[in-house]
Amino acid sequence: MPIFRRLAAAALIAAGLVCSLHAQSSDPAAERGFAALQRGDADAAAAVFQSALALRPRDAVLLYGAGLAANLQGRDDDAARLLKRAVEAEPRLTPAALALGEIAYRRGDLDLAVRTYEQVLAQAPSNLAVRARLDAWRAEADVEGRFEAFKDDRFTIMFSGPAQHQLAAHATKTMGAAFFKIAAALGSAPSAPIRVVLYTERQFQDITGAPEWAGGGFDGQIRMPLGGASQNLPEFDRVLTHELTHAMVHAVAPRNVPAWLHEGLAMRFEPHDAAAARRMLADAHVFVPLASLQEGFTRLNAVQAAVAYEESAFAASVLVDRIGSQGLAALLQDLSAGQTVEQAIERFGFTFAAFESDLSRRVGAQPLARRR
Repeated sequence: MPIFRRLAAAALIAAGLVCSLHAQSSDPAAERGFAALQRGDADAAAAVFQSALALRPRDAVLLYGAGLAANLQGRDDDAARLLKRAVEAEPRLTPAALALGEIAYRRGDLDLAVRTYEQVLAQAPSNLAVRARLDAWRAEADVEGRFEAFKDDRFTIMFSGPAQHQLAAHATKTMGAAFFKIAAALGSAPSAPIRVVLYTERQFQDITGAPEWAGGGFDGQIRMPLGGASQNLPEFDRVLTHELTHAMVHAVAPRNVPAWLHEGLAMRFEPHDAAAARRMLADAHVFVPLASLQEGFTRLNAVQAAVAYEESAFAASVLVDRIGSQGLAALLQDLSAGQTVEQAIERFGFTFAAFESDLSRRVGAQPLARRR
C-alpha cells in the first residue's frame, strides 16, 4: 500500500507558502513559475525556473520553486539538491526548509530531515505543527538507531536484533526472486537499493499511521510490520512482494500513476487471482468508478478497502492483458512524463471511458455515481 507523503499542492502550495512568495515577488520569472505550480503544471514551472536559474543560479526563491517543481515531477533527488541550495543561499526561507525536510524523510535520510526541521523550529519556536513532526521523526530515529542492517546490491533490510536476522535474510531472498520478474514486466528496474524496515506491530502503526487493516506500506521505503511473520512466511512473502512492486512502479513512474493501477499491479505480482476478483465484484453487483480509486486507500475502512483492492486487481489485470508488457512500460513512461491515465491510454486505440465501461459490463454492474 503506498503511503506517500507527496509534497504537492495540499501540503505546500495550497497552504499558502507559494502564494506568499508569489505575492511578495517582483520577479516576473518567479511569478510565472509559481503561477504554473498553483495550476498544477509542474513541467511548465520547471522550465520557467530552469531558464531563470541559468541567469541567477544562487537565487533562493528560484531554487525553491525549481525544487517544488522537481518534487511534483517525481524527481526527488533533484528536488533535494535544489532545496539544499535554496536553504544554503537563504537559511530563513522556511518553505524551502520544510520541503527539504519532508523530501529527506521520504528518501530515508532521517538525519537530514531532523536537522532541517530543527533549524526551522529554531527560527519559529511557536510552530506546533513543525514541533509535532520533529518529535515524531526523533522518536522514529530513536527506534531505528537500534536497528541492524542486512545489505546486498539491491536491498537494505533494517531490523531489530539477532532474532530478526534470519527473517531479514529470507526477505532479501524473496525480493530477489521477485525483482527480475517485476522488472521484466515494467520494462525497467530501480538502480538505487530499495530500503526495507521491519517493525513490530506497534512501531509500524505509530510511525506510519497506516490503517489497522494494512499489511505493509511504501512511502519511499518499504515498511513492514512483523506480527507472526516467522509463523506464516507465505503471507509475509505475499505482502513483501506487493510492497516491492509499489517500490519498483514508483521508481519507473514516480508521478501520475492512479492508486487502482498501483494496487492492481502490486496484487498481480503477489500473485492474486484476478478471475476470483471479477467473481467477487460480480456477486456484489457493484463497480466503483475508477476515478473514485484515483487516490490512496488509507481513508477506507476494511470492507471498503477489500472492494477497492479486488476491483484494482481486476482492472489492472484486464488492462495488462489487453496492452501487454511492452504496452504497460509505455503507459508508465507516459504517466511519468505528465500525462493523465485518460490521455495515456488512448495510444492503445481505445478510450478510458470505453475501458471502464468494459470492466463494468464484465462484472454485470452499472458504475456507481462518482463522488462529488
